[in-house]
Amino acid sequence: MRSIYLVARRDYLGYVQAWGFWLGLLLTPILMAVGMMAPTWAAASQPVRYYTVIEDGSTFADALRAELEEDRVQIARTALDPMASLNGDESDKLNTFDDAIENGASIEEALEAAGGAQVQLPQADFIYVDPPATSEEDIQPYLLGERSIETEAGPQTLFAAVFVPDGEGEIEYWSENITAQSLLGKVRSAERTLTERRVFEEAGVSPRLLREAENRARDIAEKRARPPSAAATGSAVTLADRAPFFAAVLLAFLLWFLIFSVVNYLLMGTIEERSNKIFDSLLTSVKLPHMLAGKLLAVLAVALTLMGVWAIGATLVANFFSGAMPADAREMMFTVVAAIAKPGLIFPAVLSFVLGYLMYGAVFLALGSLCDTIQEAQTLMTPLIVMLMVPMFMIVVAISDAESPILSVMSWIPIFTPFLLILRIPAQPPMWEVIGLLALMVVATLVVLWLASRVYRAGAVHGAGVGDVGKWFTKLLPGKKAKSES
Repeated sequence: MRSIYLVARRDYLGYVQAWGFWLGLLLTPILMAVGMMAPTWAAASQPVRYYTVIEDGSTFADALRAELEEDRVQIARTALDPMASLNGDESDKLNTFDDAIENGASIEEALEAAGGAQVQLPQADFIYVDPPATSEEDIQPYLLGERSIETEAGPQTLFAAVFVPDGEGEIEYWSENITAQSLLGKVRSAERTLTERRVFEEAGVSPRLLREAENRARDIAEKRARPPSAAATGSAVTLADRAPFFAAVLLAFLLWFLIFSVVNYLLMGTIEERSNKIFDSLLTSVKLPHMLAGKLLAVLAVALTLMGVWAIGATLVANFFSGAMPADAREMMFTVVAAIAKPGLIFPAVLSFVLGYLMYGAVFLALGSLCDTIQEAQTLMTPLIVMLMVPMFMIVVAISDAESPILSVMSWIPIFTPFLLILRIPAQPPMWEVIGLLALMVVATLVVLWLASRVYRAGAVHGAGVGDVGKWFTKLLPGKKAKSES
């Protein structure tokens, strides 16, 4: 045991004492946060663009303006009542807001009426200006930047011009920016809205009837059956009911991310030791199984260090910003955390992490012992990385349906079991199936460790390469051994 401890301590300190480890530890959550916020920041940083509509009257311009305001309306509704907006539930705030918008109030006025005047809305991406010209020939200098339009922000280039003819003629959308399609999409939406209105009017039906029909629609209450012992909680589906599914997706992603992050240490470290002949020095004082176990424990400790630091940081950030968070968002966060802490989810998650790490770690450790260069290892990593991407696709499936048959089938494939078992736990699979999957992971991990130790011995002790191990596996196939001996 002491030799295992010494190997683990040596490798662990070698990883954590490197400045690159701590730099990556700090940058990873920052870069993930930046990645999640990038679309929002990109939308908020878009320059204000100016467009005009050339038509008789203002019917199309009004419809287009309403379409452009729709995104900001949705943002305002989400900020007013996040859970009701997400689930489509009834809400006094949302009803007041919607009524104000329908009566012609601006978004800011509707927010104030609903008690949410403090909501910060993004700026409008497109602003209407009066037509500086009425013909296609005369409007082109404004689109090319040869002439400017006067705005509150000073002279600006016209971004787009929409020509709307009378009758059944074709609508023309003019713009020099052919990559930005958002305004063009809104133009199409405005035309569909106006067409629906015309069809209603031609049929002698008021378009307001559609809105009235929506208002008269009965609410749909989502409920679930509960045992008599839980009857006091009621039958309505609550956030606490959904929290285990959110928690399972979060845990499965964290497991995938941690394994994907730390097993690379085993591969690169082993390649370095093989190329520098460090194996020979270590094997003079440490038995090979002890060295293998020590290296796996060292990187496991690195993973636990990552989780510990991130957990502490997430707790500090959550406590610091909890006062500024909406009450619904704060309730959702704490409910999901409470669901993670339940033994029925956390125990399989921890066991899946340990076994999944040992399984993948042993594979990467064995591959590293066969390679002399990083270039050689990269040819072997490609199929492993592709294999590790499959659980990510399954997470997307679980978000829409945690009881999908494909999850049930693929969870019995040992290399995917650590991830997919977590995703299936909230769906409450039969106990025999959970026990069977856990047993499958244990058996698969032991088999992989045994095979990896054989490969590791061949690479570390005997200097075997990728080709040599391929020949060894070929001999295991029926009929191959006799053929090779002849």
